[in-house]
Amino acid sequence: MSPMMDAETVENEVIADADFSKMDLSGKEISACRFVNCNFTESDFSKTRFEACSFEGCNLSNVAGAGCRLIDLSFTKCKVLGLKLYQCDQSVFDLSFADCRILFCNFSDVKMKGSEFVDCDIESSYFQGTYLVEADFSRSRFSDTLFDKADLRKANFERATGYAIDPRENNVAKAIFSVPDVLGLLDGFGIVIK
Repeated sequence: MSPMMDAETVENEVIADADFSKMDLSGKEISACRFVNCNFTESDFSKTRFEACSFEGCNLSNVAGAGCRLIDLSFTKCKVLGLKLYQCDQSVFDLSFADCRILFCNFSDVKMKGSEFVDCDIESSYFQGTYLVEADFSRSRFSDTLFDKADLRKANFERATGYAIDPRENNVAKAIFSVPDVLGLLDGFGIVIK
């Protein structure tokens, strides 16, 4: 049995190939842990504090996270579905996503300065009123994802594709974009480019 089930506090553990799907993991303190190929589908993270943890090849689909705290976390090659940061007990996040599949997630009304979403597939997700100054979206692929009133100053969209960002509704000062996808910034103007 994993130490996650027995203890209220879990520190400095490497937990691999564990199935936590539909389990109650609420109210725990988890720090400096590494999760490898774990399944957290529909787990309950309510009021749990994760700090300085990494998730590699994990499935985090539809986790319940009311009142949880996510501090300095990294996700690599993970599936993250239905994450709602506005339900967390914090408004500032330091999260890093690399080569992840991010679906139906809501990153609205939170501060994520310098967060990384590198080489990710980001689908049907929301960044409304999100503070994303210096965030890195390089090489990510977007589909049906909304940026509205987001602060994207100095954000990096180099070699990213499929994003739809209206510069009239979002602050994109000094953000980095690549040709030809930068032309997507003109979509809201109703012009024809040949």
